[in-house]
Amino acid sequence: MRIAVTGATGYIGSHLVSAFCRKHEVYAIVRTTSETAGIQAYVKEFIVYDSEQVYGRLAAIQPEVLIHLAGVFYGEHTADNIENLLNANLVFSTVVFDAAVSAGCKKIINTGTYWQQFAKEDYNPVNLYAATKQAAEDILMYYVKARRCSAVTLQIFDSYGPDDNRKKILNIIRDLEDGARIDMSGGRQKMYYCHIEDLVSGYARALELLAEMAPGTAVRYALREEEPVMLRTLIEEFLRIQGKRLEINWGGRAYRDREIMEPAGIGTVLPGWTPRYSWQQGVETL
Repeated sequence: MRIAVTGATGYIGSHLVSAFCRKHEVYAIVRTTSETAGIQAYVKEFIVYDSEQVYGRLAAIQPEVLIHLAGVFYGEHTADNIENLLNANLVFSTVVFDAAVSAGCKKIINTGTYWQQFAKEDYNPVNLYAATKQAAEDILMYYVKARRCSAVTLQIFDSYGPDDNRKKILNIIRDLEDGARIDMSGGRQKMYYCHIEDLVSGYARALELLAEMAPGTAVRYALREEEPVMLRTLIEEFLRIQGKRLEINWGGRAYRDREIMEPAGIGTVLPGWTPRYSWQQGVETL
């Protein structure tokens, strides 16, 4: 199939395009500032984001599927970053949805976050970032209902894997020297961790599911294990596997505002998909 992908230069996106290029033609929608060298071998064409380029090239390519991974994350919004947050997560998303559908694309895989469901409510955003992800999902519903598309939104929890240089806690701890001190929260929050290979297989399964869905329908599914793990348990096991000793000051930092302490029950797991890695097996690959 011809598949257009946003966010292809990110950690999840780069692994996805490297896997999908074996079976499909992959077209990456990127910004002028995107670093594309690492995925050039996997992408048939790079489409630089601006309205004329996106509409024109997608009309010529006529992708059968759009996979929307791109997004900007801020744990807390400020006066300085709010415009970037809205432009990236709302304006960019809407333009890409519209350009793809205008080009005849009727199947869309969108990416959401479990932070859209604070207190396990159907919709209660943890922060403004989560609110923009919900807003993009709501905008997508217009194309589902009015333009008779089918859409799967995949709800992402915490991801990890080899060669990950994002500023995430496992990577930060991995890169610390033995004996270093680090302040952390109390560590009592529970989390779902999904290995990068399992995330990619989840998007592949969503692609199969789209083929079975009727026009004008949309679903949301989660990519997660059955049971979450307490962050403190995860960190202590990771340190044991790494053979590293750190001075962790548990409780040295406050929990985030509106921290999700218990995510169990958030999201219905994607049918027909089972993660290959438990968190215990996954951290051994780092």
